[in-house]
Amino acid sequence: MEEENKLLGYLKANHIKQQQVAKVIGRSLSATNRKINNHTDFTKREIQNLHEYLGIPISIIL
Repeated sequence: MEEENKLLGYLKANHIKQQQVAKVIGRSLSATNRKINNHTDFTKREIQNLHEYLGIPISIIL
């Protein structure tokens, strides 16, 4: 069974759209989707921006 995606669950629960995440981290929607779905990693700066601008706990992103 696949591990639950905490970030995706958090985004849905808090009505945060992937487009908002993409804008905050300065990436395309497809690149953002790959990061959210754990295919590629967020950079330290992206994690910091998501925490500062969208209030996403860092523990959820990592």
